[in-house]
Amino acid sequence: MGSFTQYRSEVESFSVATQRYTMQSAQYLEQQATSLLTAADARDKAKDAKKAHNSQQAKNIDLFSNDPDALSLWEAAAGLYSTDGDDGELAWQADALCAQTDPEAFFPEKGGSTRDAKRVCSECPVRDACLEYAMENDERFGIWGGLSERERRRLRKQAI
Repeated sequence: MGSFTQYRSEVESFSVATQRYTMQSAQYLEQQATSLLTAADARDKAKDAKKAHNSQQAKNIDLFSNDPDALSLWEAAAGLYSTDGDDGELAWQADALCAQTDPEAFFPEKGGSTRDAKRVCSECPVRDACLEYAMENDERFGIWGGLSERERRRLRKQAI
């Protein structure tokens, strides 16, 4: 009987040790799997962030710079709205670059910068028509034809 009890005790000890080993192995494998998945997620997020950054860089061309890429974008934008066949006094406005940008840049608050609007005007294919319209219609606000209200007023005085 003693040897059966001893045998049973050894079997139970072995069973407990096996269970402990199995649990530790399962925990170890789970930890390894979690680490692997975490690393894969981090790698995927880094790839996505890099793609987003590269895509953002491609989209963030400073349209108000003298960069040839920016200038070619302005030229392409000017050609989007052709006035071929359009008649009328304001037909030129369809090709105006300012119509395709933020209007607030062309109507700055008193003392605000006119630099960005003037850069757009400098590349605009209808700049002369725009200035002519502003002068004929006594436009008193905003940037027209690349000139501010003050600059147009001086031009009027010079013309007299």
